[in-house]
Amino acid sequence: MSSVRKNKAFMAILYILVFLLLTEWLTPVITLTDTGHKNLFLIFIGISLVMALLQVHWAISAGVKILYITWFLIHVYTETAFFSIDAISYILSDLRVNFEALFAQDWAMTTDIFRTVLFFSLLWMAVYLIHYWVGFRLSIFLFYILTVVFIAVLDTFSPYNGDTAIIRIMVVGLMLAGLLHLARWLEGHRINETMDRLAGFIIPLFLMVAASTAIALYLPKAGPIWPDPVPYITSFSGEGGPGPGTVGRIGYGVDDSELGGSFVGDDTPAFQVEVEDGQYWKVETKDTYTTKGWELSEEVAEPVVYGNGERISTEFEPGTEEESVNAVLDMEQDFPFILYPYGTETIQMDGEFSYSYAPTDQKIQPLLSGAPVEPERVELQFNEPTYSLTGLRETTVEKLAELPPEFDRYKQLPEELPQRVRDLAAEITMNSETVYDQARAIENYFERNGFEYSLTDIPVPEEDQDYVDQFLFDTKRGYCDNFSTSMVVLLRSLDIPARWVKGFNEGVQIDVETDSDSEIYQVTNNNAHSWVEAYMPGVGWMLFEPTIGFTGTSQIDFDLDIETSDPEEQELPDRPEQPEVEDQDEAAAAANNNGPSFWERTGDFIADNKGAFIFGAIAFLLLATVMFIKRHKWLPKILVPYYNRRNGKQTFEKAYLRLLKQLDLYGIKRQEGQTLMSYARYIDAFFGTKEMTRLTASYEQAVYGGEPETVDWHELKESWENLINRTSS
Repeated sequence: MSSVRKNKAFMAILYILVFLLLTEWLTPVITLTDTGHKNLFLIFIGISLVMALLQVHWAISAGVKILYITWFLIHVYTETAFFSIDAISYILSDLRVNFEALFAQDWAMTTDIFRTVLFFSLLWMAVYLIHYWVGFRLSIFLFYILTVVFIAVLDTFSPYNGDTAIIRIMVVGLMLAGLLHLARWLEGHRINETMDRLAGFIIPLFLMVAASTAIALYLPKAGPIWPDPVPYITSFSGEGGPGPGTVGRIGYGVDDSELGGSFVGDDTPAFQVEVEDGQYWKVETKDTYTTKGWELSEEVAEPVVYGNGERISTEFEPGTEEESVNAVLDMEQDFPFILYPYGTETIQMDGEFSYSYAPTDQKIQPLLSGAPVEPERVELQFNEPTYSLTGLRETTVEKLAELPPEFDRYKQLPEELPQRVRDLAAEITMNSETVYDQARAIENYFERNGFEYSLTDIPVPEEDQDYVDQFLFDTKRGYCDNFSTSMVVLLRSLDIPARWVKGFNEGVQIDVETDSDSEIYQVTNNNAHSWVEAYMPGVGWMLFEPTIGFTGTSQIDFDLDIETSDPEEQELPDRPEQPEVEDQDEAAAAANNNGPSFWERTGDFIADNKGAFIFGAIAFLLLATVMFIKRHKWLPKILVPYYNRRNGKQTFEKAYLRLLKQLDLYGIKRQEGQTLMSYARYIDAFFGTKEMTRLTASYEQAVYGGEPETVDWHELKESWENLINRTSS
């Protein structure tokens, strides 16, 4: 065994790092399985590593481990004294039951004690493998990679948060890999070093890793280049929606408890509809805001069942048009509900169907013989509601206090809602006189205050952050869920009943001829949408559309001869024309036409990209430093072709002196006072050649013997090249 493995202090450092790495394996297992007693398991790992370091005889080591495992079982699973007869009997009887279960292949009969023994066995094996890799192979790369993959997978697919664990693993792994590389290098070159000399390698390594980690932690972090694919993959389970992840497949989803995150488009057809004009297709509403998303409160009334073609009563009464409108939906995806427009009167399907309308969430579910079904073709008759402007102008704020308690669930807000959200709602509506004016002011607020509609780069709120507060004050970037949820919360901050609505927007009109005046609309997953319903006292529920770029809105009967435009929509005066400038100096005009000078543009470019220049300079300096430290590896690739092309009496002398410098860089230093021939014999003994002795004899003959013409560089070139190439290994 080489001296580096006999150096207990050096090996102790390796085993301490191994212990830290094993801790990162144990922690998520204990956390996810709710096992407990983490410290006792760590003590077992520590004892095992100490005995491996001290090379305790295997029989003694096994006895100590078995003794500890037995104590653990008695300490955790019994209340008796250590090594009492009752405790031993209990453990043995339990193990006997487990062995009987194993022979009977009745896995459910195994107990916690047996599973604990198996877990200790796995830890025992893991410590042995690590001891073999570190103590004998001096390599930890495989275990290091497996640890990174293990933590990354758990962090991605389980509740375990590996953000800090992955940093610890990288730091410990880099230190461990560096020390093991040093150990292999010392063994390969048969170099004996004391701990004092080894400290000259260890301390700079630790300082470099620590400094790199500190810089990496405190430098600003760029966002991910690619969106997280995991939520996108899991979205294909059929649930849709973003869920708690950061990226989701767009489409209709059922879980809205954790909104936020980006979406990727999906033009998969959902249904086709034949109708006169595009409509919003409603599915359901939700009423409880949780600071992260939406949930549905408990049922407030029993569902009402309607027959096929029977008139349905929803909270949106049909309008006053003389004739109702028909719509025919051909479903291309399987949805266990009816998509219906506002003012729906009847639903008709071929067969003995009935329809269950739930007042709690306004969802309509088709039934066949009392069992839920997924419709294929649905014919609806509806009359879109129309609202009187006269009635809307009479929706005074005082009437909100007169609403019955059944509206309280539509005014619910979490206690954690930041006060600045309520303050913003008051600020937006400070000049609004009626409830309708307040709702319209909030609806129009998003279009005029720097908000942006986007499906990408949408953050998920932190644990202590409110979803609406983040959107209104921090990001101002999002899609329909952000806009609609924010409007509902702002309305509720003013005690205006409001609810969050889910469904599909109009879709895209396609060029298909029909037998009537109807048009064909194709609705895809991309058209999944959410919007707002607010209650106007004395008028009823109304649709509002706060999302930028969407035009859905309620029909208003302008039965008042008044100015109906919002104050914010008043025309701005024309911008005054800029007066003409006469007698402008030609030189100044030429300068203005030419724009900034080259040096000005260069200065502006550097100022705009100073961060990139600074990081580029740091990266260049680091690269240059590494290249300088490792110059013995790449210099031979330059020196060999350089000296191969040169001739003359001085070429050999220069090449020989260059070889001496290269050997010194490689780590084989010439001792003070050592003769060239003695040094040459040491080099040949180190590499197992006779080439350095031959080159040195020729060099002494040329320099000290005064016979440079007797040296043939062409004959010596191969020996010189072989030696200098060895220094790059």
